[in-house]
Amino acid sequence: MPIPRYGVWKGTATKWDGRQKPGHGHITFTDGKSSGLDAAVNIQSESQDKRLVYWLLRDFDQTHPVAQKLATLDPGFYAQQGPNSLGLDFLRGNFLDVHKGILVSNQSQAEKLQAERSHGSEASREEGAAAAATTGGPHDILGYLNPILNRAVAEGADMYIYGQKYPASSKLQGIHDIHMNQGNAGQWKGDNGTYQDGGIIVAFSDHWEGIFLAFAVQTYQTDDGGQPIGQTFAQLLSGQTDPGTETPPAPPAGDDDDDDDGTRPQPPSRPLTVSIQAALVNPVGPDEAAAAHGQGETVYLLNRGDQPVALEGWTIANGAGQAQTLRAVQVPAHSKRAIAVPAVPLSNKGGSITLRDAHGKLVHAVSYSKEQARKEGVLVYFEQQGVRG
Repeated sequence: MPIPRYGVWKGTATKWDGRQKPGHGHITFTDGKSSGLDAAVNIQSESQDKRLVYWLLRDFDQTHPVAQKLATLDPGFYAQQGPNSLGLDFLRGNFLDVHKGILVSNQSQAEKLQAERSHGSEASREEGAAAAATTGGPHDILGYLNPILNRAVAEGADMYIYGQKYPASSKLQGIHDIHMNQGNAGQWKGDNGTYQDGGIIVAFSDHWEGIFLAFAVQTYQTDDGGQPIGQTFAQLLSGQTDPGTETPPAPPAGDDDDDDDGTRPQPPSRPLTVSIQAALVNPVGPDEAAAAHGQGETVYLLNRGDQPVALEGWTIANGAGQAQTLRAVQVPAHSKRAIAVPAVPLSNKGGSITLRDAHGKLVHAVSYSKEQARKEGVLVYFEQQGVRG
């Protein structure tokens, strides 16, 4: 049976605490009529496989019919039901490509500490700790949620939170089930339905962003009642490759491969699962001061594969050719790693970033504009694409 109190709540976030309770982060928000409202956001699954699937739409389509109607709402909660409502459906709503989801491990603090002791130099461990202080740990969902939700709080941005309203008997007023609510098996099968998925849409002053979560054990296809069909997200997304595995564009006409001097980017010899996910191009304040406090220019590498990847001898470079060689760095499976890049200045006027393996072969290349680098302290994200089927 579909969840009974599904809807969307328009409000303004006043606080985000990613570790308020085990398994959940909490948004405190107001809708003008009530303050201290609560939104419970899953940071891990209660299933044996505790991984989440994460989608971030950095430029949520404001021309989408749902977005256009949301913009007209006054603050408050609005119940929704069925395909003719404002209800979200990850699989039928034409706003999300499920194949581009990121499968995220959520290790316990003890597991993280053990991983840090097992891999990497003292410098790399300090680097990881500094990144975790501002963006969440290197392995968990908070590294993705914190920058967006903290910014939403700081800017007082409107938020549209989809999920199920707390029951009247609850001590708190608020909303939960802010995740996909179909494709469940086992004990949560009774919650399945269509056009009742949860999510968070943030209306910043210059653009909208969408945060959408599912569980690795849910299926990416469902029947008309939202019941599971076929493979789970864990099966779909495990071991996918990223844009960096593609062969670079062909050289301009007239170039002769026989004259290659070794400087032209070469494709990797085998598919790799590591890519450049994001970059902090414009830290808050002067670059030197930010770097001294462990919050300087940073490149985030994402491993979407099932196995850890050692990056010994790999390099990160900017468009000017300035490069930094990585030492004793490893990216665990289904995780990200923050790499401080003091040797690779990232221009606030736009530029490019490349990642090469230890043999000098191109793994991933991205670029960003002056406009993307304009705001201090905001991560620039780069599109992550998966391989279907």
